[in-house]
Amino acid sequence: MLFLSRLFKSTKPQTVNNWLDEYIKILDGRNLKPKTIEIKTYLIKVIRQQIGDNPLTQITPPDITKLIKIYTDQDKAPSAKCMYHLLKDVFREAYAHGWNDRNPAEPIKCPTVVVKRSRMTLGEFKKILSEAEKTGNKIMHDAMTLALVTGQRRSDIAEMKKSNVKRNYLLVDQYKTGAKIALPIKLECKKIGTSLRDIIESADNDFLVSRNNEKIKLDDITRQFSRLRDRVFNRDYWTGTPTTFHEIRSLAERLYREQRIDTMTLLGHKSQQMTDKYNDSRGREYKKLRIN
Repeated sequence: MLFLSRLFKSTKPQTVNNWLDEYIKILDGRNLKPKTIEIKTYLIKVIRQQIGDNPLTQITPPDITKLIKIYTDQDKAPSAKCMYHLLKDVFREAYAHGWNDRNPAEPIKCPTVVVKRSRMTLGEFKKILSEAEKTGNKIMHDAMTLALVTGQRRSDIAEMKKSNVKRNYLLVDQYKTGAKIALPIKLECKKIGTSLRDIIESADNDFLVSRNNEKIKLDDITRQFSRLRDRVFNRDYWTGTPTTFHEIRSLAERLYREQRIDTMTLLGHKSQQMTDKYNDSRGREYKKLRIN
């Protein structure tokens, strides 16, 4: 420990930014998923802005807490958790590579993630879908229907094409996880009486959801869904924060589980535990007792 202290004193203090330049090279060698890289890149930018010019060896646990607090103060618990794990890894690697003699993130506890977003019921889905049809918003009508029938995320909905259908299966490479899923085009959500084949056959061009024959932007999906939702339901209608487009994925899981579909494969999860989280309606639906 004394040797390390003398070593740090005998050389010019390295900043957090200096180390982050090296840390990015470490990340490059981990073969991370594109979505993971996107999140980490954004958070590293925040770290640079907040403490980047500070000497690495002078970063303290309160500095780590302050960075996490940026997100807990905004009620963004998932982002706070991501920042916590990133900071812990950043300074663990710095310690392992001899840039520091301790990990200032080690004493910090992981922030608790409390999900407040309201789940979506089938009745609410139908009302929002009806509003899309009533207002002539074909893009959102198509996107919502495709999301419910396939159970996929908006990033994957935007990429779906007729040309991705091979031997009666729609091939999906999930953007977030990299999972590869082959969905049979005969897959049907019976509660709305629509199959994947119906959607594919009714599409005007290669993209199953498009604007002017081009892929729809993800922000457009989020923004247009929010507008439709707020036209149908007042903000005080929701017990938590208003439901989002992503909640169609949970609704799809719950409906398909009733149909005895393998929802773990459908959603692209690696564990049943993760799938079961999507099955939780967060107190918004009654569980029906089945009697043979």
